[in-house]
Amino acid sequence: EMFLQHRNEIECVFCDLVMPDMDGWETLEALRRLSPGIPFILTSGYDEALAMQGEHSEKPQAFLGKPYRMAELEELIIKVINRSIKI
Repeated sequence: EMFLQHRNEIECVFCDLVMPDMDGWETLEALRRLSPGIPFILTSGYDEALAMQGEHSEKPQAFLGKPYRMAELEELIIKVINRSIKI
């Protein structure tokens, strides 16, 4: 709902893998149906290999493992928005 209300203002989505109701993969797929090119960063406390395993119709541009520093997040957001990184 929030994305639909602000889709023209949102440049990037930063989403946790584990959430109530919809997990990160479900959120990614739902948002890509609404906005196919939306840059998406998936984050988790799980190891990247474990978090990224499985068959998923959509892939995020990047994964950021927890814990992370704000400088890491900022740098990754810039790279993803500029399309200079992709998993």
